[in-house]
Amino acid sequence: MIGIGTVIDLGRGILGSAAKVVGSFPSFDRKYHINRRLDGPWPEGPCLWLHGASLGECKVLLNLAELLRRDLPNCPRILLTTQKVEVVPVLEKMGEGLVDVSIAPADTPASMSKFIRKVQPQTLILAENELWPGYLSSMSRTSLKPSVALVSGRFRKAFPGIDFSSIGFACMQTEADRQRISESALSSKFWPMVGGDWKIISFLHDNPTEHLGARESETATGEGSKDVDLALLSVHFPEWEALSEIIRVCKLRNKSVVLMPRRLEEVELFRQELQTNNVKVVEWPQVRQGGVTLIDQFGLTGQILERARQSLVGGSFCPKPGIHDFWEPLLAKVPTCVGPYAGGHEDLVEELVQEGAIARLSSASDFENLDLVDEKQMQGCLDLEKEKVSDSYQQLLRFLEDLLK
Repeated sequence: MIGIGTVIDLGRGILGSAAKVVGSFPSFDRKYHINRRLDGPWPEGPCLWLHGASLGECKVLLNLAELLRRDLPNCPRILLTTQKVEVVPVLEKMGEGLVDVSIAPADTPASMSKFIRKVQPQTLILAENELWPGYLSSMSRTSLKPSVALVSGRFRKAFPGIDFSSIGFACMQTEADRQRISESALSSKFWPMVGGDWKIISFLHDNPTEHLGARESETATGEGSKDVDLALLSVHFPEWEALSEIIRVCKLRNKSVVLMPRRLEEVELFRQELQTNNVKVVEWPQVRQGGVTLIDQFGLTGQILERARQSLVGGSFCPKPGIHDFWEPLLAKVPTCVGPYAGGHEDLVEELVQEGAIARLSSASDFENLDLVDEKQMQGCLDLEKEKVSDSYQQLLRFLEDLLK
């Protein structure tokens, strides 16, 4: 009888063959970078392999890489991979002199075989929920010990038949995540812990104000003045209906708003709607009472938060693609609110709402009567989360030290 693992490998092989055919068409290859995913180039190993889906997860891993360079004896060369090709140049700049960066290998037998031979990964550290079946099975063949770590883990369900035996360490964001992965990996020999959300791991740096996340911007505004009444952070155009109501209230109250789209290609869509609604639009670093500052570049979040009295986190007024980083404004001590959705972080957001660290709007109309979050409640939740992250990082260090003996 053919096992589920064999079926998964057959499916991965078929997908790899299909991708090779599609990659032979230059237009498709230019758009999707198929051949780079199938064949590299990847650096010579041996390496510690860190992998994240997109920029948010990879920023966590960049901060982790800096800590490992400091704390892990004889730390090997570090390779950071990502699924998003457009993120690679950003990460190369942020991680210059610290890590090698490349597009992640396709999860096919042939590509993983090439990748493993070239990179010789001594361990694989995955951020959040990147449990690719081929990554796990490939790592199980490279080491006698389980050599995969999952950090800041989020877990709903896994691909049927996935083999967890290569995982030796897992720290999950919430107790609910821990319970779900434990139930799915009953036959495996790792014991997941609750380790908090590692998006705040920068506080473990010797100088947290100069951690890698700050490298997105070459300039700093200093303390600045709190002249931004509301910062709309990483918002999507499908959220416009709710955002327009919130902006209307701010306009009536002569409040200043900064609107930072998650996707730069949506900047002009927001501009058109703002102009249609007779909202005055200015460019950063200007702000205007009763108007909107529209952000048209990446890397300004820190500067915006230095000047913000309140923030609203995008991805929370639409069900997809999910809520964005709510820790960044909390770490900046900016009272923060979210909308009715929290895709990907439902459990954690619910905990923070219940504990009074962030406010939740069930609809945009709630904003008119919204009270600011109490700073003591916000700080108490942050301190608790920092303790979880610190403890789980120390346990990861012990896992790696034992693995690399």
